[in-house]
Amino acid sequence: MRIRPALTLCALLAAPVLALAAPTPEPVRQLGVFVLPFYEAGATFAEPPKVAVDPAYDKLLASMNQADIKKARDAIAAHPDMVRPETMMVLAIRLYDVGLRDDALFWYYAGRDRFVTMDAVLDMRSLRLIKVAETIESFVGAIGDAMDGYAYCDVARHQEREDRAIAWVAKHPYALLGDAGLPALQEDRNAALGDALARLQQASARSQAYLASPEGQSKLAEARQRNQDDARFCWK
Repeated sequence: MRIRPALTLCALLAAPVLALAAPTPEPVRQLGVFVLPFYEAGATFAEPPKVAVDPAYDKLLASMNQADIKKARDAIAAHPDMVRPETMMVLAIRLYDVGLRDDALFWYYAGRDRFVTMDAVLDMRSLRLIKVAETIESFVGAIGDAMDGYAYCDVARHQEREDRAIAWVAKHPYALLGDAGLPALQEDRNAALGDALARLQQASARSQAYLASPEGQSKLAEARQRNQDDARFCWK
């Protein structure tokens, strides 16, 4: 499984048309996500989620207190080298839930892009890694709509967060990529990592160029109107 960030914009623009008489949707203020066994949203938004993604952060990430979610964010940012993409996805969910959606967007992109580098360097089809690939695919499928829905409320914000995430992933390469016990796709892992980062940067540049064009702006506006994204995600 290969997640290609450049395709997220294509998926958004190709989203199905809603019925013309569809009622105005409620704002999406919290994410009801279930990616077992790592994350299970509470039965109601007043109830805490069940988090089992990393013992070092599970308790903080399951908290309903915004201050605890900030502590988890800061701890992850302070020691990023061995943080799993799954943990970063859960952090993004919890940041969204407590209203820190700009932070949520950054960590969603960073987690997704860290996985992209894994997929370029390691053999994610191997028995030791295939579950990781399936898990990240599940998280992206579960929260990508909300993250992109919020991101494209402000295209400049989306582009800034995406580029900052790529720069962060480049500055903090996942230490697991150098684990000799994990199968690699090619002998030179550093070259594979460099190629993956270059592709991420190129995909971001292409997306930015398209969204700056009249055609891109028109298609994005049409897609967001079809999906009522402004009502769902652009609340203050």
